Amino acid sequence: MPIARTVCCQTGIRIPAAVLFTLLLTTYRLPAQTLESISGRLPGIEQRLPVVIQAAEQAAKLTLQSTNLLVNVPYSPQPSFAEEMVNRSGCLANALPSEERTKHATPEDVLLFSVRSWEDNGADAIKRLTAYRSNHACIVLFASKAGMPDNVPCDYLVDNGAPDGSRTHASANAILNVLNGLLWQCEYTAALTRHGVYPGILQSILEPGANEHNATLQKPELRRSLFRTPGSIPPGQLARQFMGNVHTLVLAIRQPPVHDAIREAANQLATHIKAGKGVKVATATHILMYEVFHDHRSPWKPFNVVWHASTAFKENLKPDDLLIWFSFVGMSTPLEDYGRFIRETGVECITSFVQDENPANNEARKRVHIPMSWARPDTVVEIPFPPGRMAPVSGLNQGIVYRCLDDAVFEALATP
Repeated sequence: MPIARTVCCQTGIRIPAAVLFTLLLTTYRLPAQTLESISGRLPGIEQRLPVVIQAAEQAAKLTLQSTNLLVNVPYSPQPSFAEEMVNRSGCLANALPSEERTKHATPEDVLLFSVRSWEDNGADAIKRLTAYRSNHACIVLFASKAGMPDNVPCDYLVDNGAPDGSRTHASANAILNVLNGLLWQCEYTAALTRHGVYPGILQSILEPGANEHNATLQKPELRRSLFRTPGSIPPGQLARQFMGNVHTLVLAIRQPPVHDAIREAANQLATHIKAGKGVKVATATHILMYEVFHDHRSPWKPFNVVWHASTAFKENLKPDDLLIWFSFVGMSTPLEDYGRFIRETGVECITSFVQDENPANNEARKRVHIPMSWARPDTVVEIPFPPGRMAPVSGLNQGIVYRCLDDAVFEALATP
């Protein structure tokens, strides 16, 4: 399968991939080892799209042979990956944690499994995959080829491009495994259309009509539904569209206002830490709920707030703390009023989210706001059936910006 030689940005401008890659490496350099790692691996991910397509086509064939099969995404061993794959806007309705559907399992099920690093997670991954092998017809593994042991059971390896299997690359691997997982979801959807059907795709709860749309798909007996499609989608088309948006996203992070905001936030956080004051981190996003607890280089303290907003902030924050707050759209979500409980503590914040149309939901005692580079809806790949778009990019944006901030604070703390 030929790989696109140009990248189509949201503006409609087509930029040669080689030129864009040069821009990614030269424009507004941040002190971000994770960003450099991700930027450097994107061309390889595009070159390996044929493997993603092959894995998706095999899963589509199995789906047609057994329409009751499940797309299983185990949660407990890979929460960052699972958070971006299951019950997610723009993702497959049939992708759910295997722990939740044991009574519906079939021998034809498809498993999506990721490994942050072979050094830290290899032994556990092999043990789990060996157990999964007996009841899954297809295992798609998202991990690094480098450092991978010989005895790992899988049918397809989607390589994240890490240079070795060490924990050094775990934070970048987590983000790129999610990227590859979303590419697989796109190509699985496209592969089904070439057989005359399409799968259920969930819609963001922030979009009009989402509750009605999702209600038709989220009942256990309906998640595996297939629908007649108006036409087929060629191999690679959806994946290349998604990659174009990822390139644009990474480029935007390197430029003002995002670059300058990360720098300013890092300087203020470093000053706060050097003064002996506390920095805390919390989030109401998907990927970061797990990521903030792992592999951070800066001496801040994360805490969980999801489903605990009314008590978590006052229990974990002191008046002179500085809070780093990552959210989705505005301070709060339709499910919890995080902004209210943050404001009640009186702490100052470093915030990062997409601005809400309701100004009241953007209010906080902000020191610095780091903009996100995606726009509502966060699904960026157009599809010719409901809900019209798939594949969310917000989690990638949040994950990269968080790691950039961590790297920038770490560097600022090392500066006298």
